[in-house]
Amino acid sequence: MENNPPRNTGGSVAKNMAWSVVERVTSQFLHTVLSIILARLLLPEDYASVALVTVFVNLAGTVVTSSFASALIFDREQSPRRYSTGMFAILMATGILYAALFIAAPWIAAYYDDPAVLNITRVMSLLFVLQGVHSILMAYVSKNMLFKKTYKATLIGAVSGAAVAFTLAYTGNGVWALVFLPMMETAISSVILWKSIGFKLVWEFDWPYVKFMVKYCTKFVLVDLLNSLYTSLNSLIIAKKHSKADLAYYSKSYNLPQMLLGSVNTAVSKVLFPVFSEAKSDLDLIRQKLRYGIRLSCFVLMPLMAGLMMVSQEAVVFLFTENWIGMVPYLQIMCALWAFQPVQICAVQAFKAVGKGDDYLRLEILKKVLSLALLFSLLFLVNDPIAVAWAAFAAQLVSCIVNIPYLKKVFRYTVRQQLADLGIPIALCAIMSAAIYGVGFLVGNLVVRLFVKVFVGVVAYVAVAAVTGNESFYVLLETVTKGKIKRKQKS
Repeated sequence: MENNPPRNTGGSVAKNMAWSVVERVTSQFLHTVLSIILARLLLPEDYASVALVTVFVNLAGTVVTSSFASALIFDREQSPRRYSTGMFAILMATGILYAALFIAAPWIAAYYDDPAVLNITRVMSLLFVLQGVHSILMAYVSKNMLFKKTYKATLIGAVSGAAVAFTLAYTGNGVWALVFLPMMETAISSVILWKSIGFKLVWEFDWPYVKFMVKYCTKFVLVDLLNSLYTSLNSLIIAKKHSKADLAYYSKSYNLPQMLLGSVNTAVSKVLFPVFSEAKSDLDLIRQKLRYGIRLSCFVLMPLMAGLMMVSQEAVVFLFTENWIGMVPYLQIMCALWAFQPVQICAVQAFKAVGKGDDYLRLEILKKVLSLALLFSLLFLVNDPIAVAWAAFAAQLVSCIVNIPYLKKVFRYTVRQQLADLGIPIALCAIMSAAIYGVGFLVGNLVVRLFVKVFVGVVAYVAVAAVTGNESFYVLLETVTKGKIKRKQKS
């Protein structure tokens, strides 16, 4: 009854990343479809209360997503006692956080003058308790490279959550549909995943191991909390100073790219962290894998964001109706912001893998100080909610620039190498965007124009990548075709 099956050493990074991406994309596809249905049923103002509560839930949930699970993946040794200790510890931590939010709910509702926030907070806060259980199960999956087993659990959980949410929305409870969707999805997928991977709990608790986990993850939790606080601050400022519609536009614009990109980012994180951890004593190998991860993830993710930016107006009207047209400028800015997220994700996993918590914390504090200076400077100069979005984008650029010398120092990842790894996908996206922009003048009907733009963008990107012999393109092609199509070697 041990939680330590043989390690999957035969699976490649690309193959495990592919399974992880499939799992996340399937879930997010169903979630996106339901989100579109709900958006067409509800007005932007209806989203505001849930969006506000989500800010506080995400802040508390930071402890879940970056704490004990990361320590379990980092630790080379596996045992039922250690996984059980992680499970009990995360339940205690999330239980305390839930009690705190339950008590604070009336004050949050009063501060934002929104009575609906009270009950939504007390119910929705249960989400991060469920996420805590799921994080330990995913640590076990990541450590043993069992990503293929997550697909069934994710699919059933997503379908079940969607069914519950759709029923609530159809009966006139659209706001509660938004609340229960992630809760039902997480609960059901966790139960199925627990069974499918054969996870076993033992009634043992190792206090010294808890101290190890706390010591390892404290700095990373602080960094993630700092990031979450900064991201949440943007929404909280809009909620307090501007209209509910503005908050809905900002939140929806931030979340829509996240549905496309966040799934793949999460998948990349799940795969790269254990891979980096295995090579933590070999900086040359980590640098090699880091470059591989950045090139591959940027090749896939950057064109998604560039494409969505170029079809933003058509996509918003087609998916959400004219009621949401106000989110278009926010969406364009957020696409630019999220396009650079793969670099951040890969760098974070590399820092975690080598245990550079001190350097990582100092780096993130510097980033946030600069980002807050940008935010408050723009808000001082421009009393407009769009300024918050521009500040978030500027902060993302600052973060990427600040990363450069640290990656060079810790991993000997030179400036030239970093610029080369980013420059190629950016150039491909620029060519694709020019093609999309040009074809937009040729079609009048909005729906037809949307699909023509998407088709032209995909063809242009793939064609240029193939003609230029892009390495990431052929790696993905060989993975998808199981080696049947390979890059021609130069003679």
